[in-house]
Amino acid sequence: MDSNVTSSAPTVSPQDRATQFVPVESGAPEADNASTFLVAAYVLMWLATVLFIFQTWRKMRGVQTRLEELQKAVAKLPQAGD
Repeated sequence: MDSNVTSSAPTVSPQDRATQFVPVESGAPEADNASTFLVAAYVLMWLATVLFIFQTWRKMRGVQTRLEELQKAVAKLPQAGD
């Protein structure tokens, strides 16, 4: 390595650094995009959850109907002791 290479970045002493929060004045459009993505993610997750519950309910209703049909069919079978 060449020890004569110097950095072009200014050196900042601890006394030169900010000691308090200074907000950005430009209005940061990134914050608006982030909140939009957050709301969209929540909407998609709730929609997926509701769709999952609805499909599960519908399938369970079909399974229950089929189970009732099978119980009726078994009830019509002749008994083994007859």
